[in-house]
Amino acid sequence: MALPGGVDKVLMTQVSEVIAERMGLHFLEDRWPELAQNLKNASRDLGFNDPDGCIRLLASRMPTDHQIAILANHLTIGETYFFRDPATFELLEREILPLLVAKRTGNNQILRLWSAGCCTGEEPYSLAISCLRTIPEIDHWNVSILATDINPKFLERAERGVYSEWSFRNAPDWLRERFFSPAPERKFAIQSPVRRFVRFDYLNLATDLYPSLHNQTNAMDIIFCRNVLMYFTPKQQKTVVTAFYQCLVEGGLMVVNPAEANAELFSMFAMEHHESGVLLFRKTSSTPRVSPWPSFVVPSAPRLPAEARAPVPVAVLPQTESLPPITFETASLLFEKGHYTAAETQLTRLLQEEKDSARIPLLLARINANQGKLDEALRWCDRAIAAERTNPTTYFLSATIHSEAGHLEEAITTLGKVLYLDQDFILAHHALGTLYKKIGKPRESRCHLTIALTLLSQHEKEEVVPESGGIHCDQLIESIRVSMGAT
Repeated sequence: MALPGGVDKVLMTQVSEVIAERMGLHFLEDRWPELAQNLKNASRDLGFNDPDGCIRLLASRMPTDHQIAILANHLTIGETYFFRDPATFELLEREILPLLVAKRTGNNQILRLWSAGCCTGEEPYSLAISCLRTIPEIDHWNVSILATDINPKFLERAERGVYSEWSFRNAPDWLRERFFSPAPERKFAIQSPVRRFVRFDYLNLATDLYPSLHNQTNAMDIIFCRNVLMYFTPKQQKTVVTAFYQCLVEGGLMVVNPAEANAELFSMFAMEHHESGVLLFRKTSSTPRVSPWPSFVVPSAPRLPAEARAPVPVAVLPQTESLPPITFETASLLFEKGHYTAAETQLTRLLQEEKDSARIPLLLARINANQGKLDEALRWCDRAIAAERTNPTTYFLSATIHSEAGHLEEAITTLGKVLYLDQDFILAHHALGTLYKKIGKPRESRCHLTIALTLLSQHEKEEVVPESGGIHCDQLIESIRVSMGAT
């Protein structure tokens, strides 16, 4: 097979494997000439004078997250427009959002959506416009739309929110008149009432951690992930879909391109076929959790009989003589696997023995927050703080949940307490930078984000950020660069 620059076939095999593993992009052999050409284009941005250095870097399996982000600029394609697939948005406005609003009005007026693989922002802004058109008295609601992508340049364009005529192809006539303002060069800028609901962030679906309180990928009502899964390997598709399942609240919906939907891949969801032809996947407790849903395996321990070390189905967790005793570690593992009810049951029983514990209410707070039960999560945070008043981690979790609940002033105040206890708490500076940006204080935002970058530079890039639950320093650096508009 002829490849640009005489690239070796063995090297291309290694490179394509690394790109699939680190980015989720699956390049079959017939697309290797295209891949080699893209790598040639990317080599200068990555600091190489020729493509051979770029290829050797990838073949070594040692590229940093920042280098992966640069590579994404050359390997991902931005092709989208406003209100793409009108039938889906019509269903969203006619049925899905009104039902959610009716259910939560006067009670839990929080709505969380995620555009995963948001490209240049047309999809999340379309979601925000649908919310504005559908939700009465929306100012009394806490509506948040998370928009993530692996391509930093796409995110920068989305943050600017300025679009050409091409982004409005097939869009309804009223769109530009009601929600955009004229911009230079015959372009159109998204208006502030739409922009305020959307937060853009860097996230690599193939390697980053989700669901997570720290990147706010937890407790989602609706996830849009369209025209993304088709580029992943089958194994990665299963991993990503399983993670999305855990990100959703009970009854939450997953929206994908019909070409990406198949019964086996989404077997943990209940499928809903609508008359308009739209296919949705709903998370329900009655849906059988089969592969690829991960099974809970009891960790091995000395002197336990063999049957006690065998995999234990989550739905069957009664305490019998054949099972090991309940411990904080087994409850934590259940939590990590997304088995929140079982974990909560175990922790509640443990709390009877450790009444003054801080770690148990702290984990109970995380469990409730991941299910969208924010008031209950805050009550557990208060109990954890009462048990351990000098631990900055407990205050940080409380601040994170306050932020999700829309209590921005409380979140900022609580983050101040975190930094009083630990002035080098990286995630607290990052969170303050994000919050100050949201409330329109760019100087304060840049100050805290700069401090976070300085602190991160003192760690190895592949080191896990303290208290992040698994986020690497390089990943957070990339997220902050996007937020600050850096390249």
